[in-house]
Amino acid sequence: MTPNDTIRLLILNDSRAEAERLISMLNNAGRNTRAQHVDSEEALVKLLQEHTWELAIAEADSENFPPANAVRQIKRLNKDIPVILQTETEGTHAIVDGIRLGAVDVVRMDEDQHLLQVITRELENREHRQSRRKADRKFKEAERRSQQLLDSSRDAVAYVQDGMFLYVNQSFSERFGYEDPDDVLCMPTVDLVAKKDQNQIKQFLKDFTLKGDEAESTDMVFAGISQSGKPVQVKFEVVHAIFDEEPCIQLVARASQVNNAELEAKLTEMKQKDVQTGLYNRPFFMQKLEAAVDKAAEGDAGFTLTYIEADAFFDRVESVHGVSVADTVIKDLSNILAKHCSDKELLARFNDDTFVLLSPGTSSDKLVLRAKRICAEVAEKVFDVNGTTLQLTVTAGLSVISETSKDAESVVDQALQAIEELRKKGKDGNGNDAQLYEPKHDTLEDGQDITKAIQRAVDNNRFKLLFQPIISLRGNENELYEVLLRMVDESGNDIAPAKFIEAAENIGATTKIDRWVILESIKMLSEHRAKGNNTSLVINLSRHSLTDDSLLPWLGVAFKAAKLPSDALLFQVREIDVTNHMNAAKAFCAGLEKLKTSLCISNFGCAMNHFNTLKHVPAQFIKIDGSFTQDVQNSSEDATSLTNMIKELHKLEKVTVVPFVENANVLSTLWQSGVHYIQGHYLQGPTEGMNYDFSMDG
Repeated sequence: MTPNDTIRLLILNDSRAEAERLISMLNNAGRNTRAQHVDSEEALVKLLQEHTWELAIAEADSENFPPANAVRQIKRLNKDIPVILQTETEGTHAIVDGIRLGAVDVVRMDEDQHLLQVITRELENREHRQSRRKADRKFKEAERRSQQLLDSSRDAVAYVQDGMFLYVNQSFSERFGYEDPDDVLCMPTVDLVAKKDQNQIKQFLKDFTLKGDEAESTDMVFAGISQSGKPVQVKFEVVHAIFDEEPCIQLVARASQVNNAELEAKLTEMKQKDVQTGLYNRPFFMQKLEAAVDKAAEGDAGFTLTYIEADAFFDRVESVHGVSVADTVIKDLSNILAKHCSDKELLARFNDDTFVLLSPGTSSDKLVLRAKRICAEVAEKVFDVNGTTLQLTVTAGLSVISETSKDAESVVDQALQAIEELRKKGKDGNGNDAQLYEPKHDTLEDGQDITKAIQRAVDNNRFKLLFQPIISLRGNENELYEVLLRMVDESGNDIAPAKFIEAAENIGATTKIDRWVILESIKMLSEHRAKGNNTSLVINLSRHSLTDDSLLPWLGVAFKAAKLPSDALLFQVREIDVTNHMNAAKAFCAGLEKLKTSLCISNFGCAMNHFNTLKHVPAQFIKIDGSFTQDVQNSSEDATSLTNMIKELHKLEKVTVVPFVENANVLSTLWQSGVHYIQGHYLQGPTEGMNYDFSMDG
């Protein structure tokens, strides 16, 4: 769960004021929250049955609604909702009693930072449990399909444990003259082996079992005996396997075995090798990479992947000199790489212009140095092909395979990320260097590091703006974008506001950042409108700017200086900031009206009395919290809550905006509900320019 995701929270206590304080605390900490205050068991049961919830915070000493009842109802309805208790009682007894009751943790009432850490941990744990359940379902489905394939396979397949048959398919039983596979089940393996080979097969199976997972796939040839007593010459491929969650040995006899050993070896090589370079191909390499990930997960010393990609190969070589020259260069490049590899390493051609190298061990420093030498050697080499000379460079990304590696694809993706970082630093998008992927340890976790990073960014204007289109569903011809802020670190990487905005608030930098965003937006919008575009921007403001009395006069001066119509900018504030600073928000809304511009309230629908807010702060635009859209798209809830809220807003003559539109399925619902504007990655994600073609939606 990312910090930007909305937490669906149940608050079970006797104080509505404390519930509102919790919501405010979570939102101020950057955790968007849709909360429901619950004060009775009947209300809880109704909410559990009708909606999806991710977390519950309960008061341990509640008189109206004992937390034991809440835990009991959550378990009774089989809901995965971790319950965190808050208590006024000091000491460990309250913690032990709460956990014994069924809570995941117990936190003192006034320890908000502790509570935030527990919430983050439990949401992550819940996400892991969901992923595990999803993986289990997929695994069961894969087992079911595998069983169907086994039953219908023309290959003779059997599973053996402790010298007995656990499973045989129809082809296997027929191979030995039995009509029904059940006739072979639970039969000793040696009953199908001729007497002269029985001792040999017994010893073979015993040795193979003792080797465990270290035993490699091998062949077993013996003289079998059919039900009628006729001899059957059989060759089985033998591997360790799991059948019905039991470790066992798998025997496979192919339907059409190739007797010619030389031809069989040739066919195997053709399956594994790249024809052009003679290196191993991608499918074979991915099998070995998956095996390496599995070994690392089981405690092996680990491996290292080196991903080597030719820079702009198509533009530099193939499109200029043709395919035949490109093929020759790739062959020469593969020879250079092979020269640097040891016998224990696996080198393969991964894509047209990409090579991968799997090395045992995790001596990353040495391997990075070797990759750098390869890059330097390639850069210095002049490739001479049929009288044509050319030069090129390569970039290498390395990724360590350890017990934390998820799968082969993620290992490759990490190496690609290292290459991408190098190319951002290089000229013309070229890397010509090697770099090890390092997980992004969020240096912004340390408050002091955050403060320094924010201060440097503020002092050096190290921010940039992104623009995401907001599309009209009602034929409005105006072009509308939301302005999104990113901080740029010393390495040139973008940092989203969720990771730095709290620290910016702590050092009082948010108002300065907001004004930078406003001025930069005005500048970029003026240039854009000068080209004939009728474009407006929605700018997000922090709670500090909302309560800043000097902002409105400053805006008036900025509008006049830019010679922009004031309605070219709309200002957006979060619902939680409006409810926490109602008087300031009311004055700010009135001030914007005098400037002939508008206020938009975002994340609407999360406060417990959201429509009451609009009685005091009559904002013209309302952006509904994205969790409502996500619920509909994820099919976790129907669209009733969303459409009812839209209808109520339209009765109040508000302009509605629905964000997080990620697929086409929700569009018909939004259209029928009368929504004015939609926004989301399905339409277009944030980009550095105002480049959306609004005419497509006309």
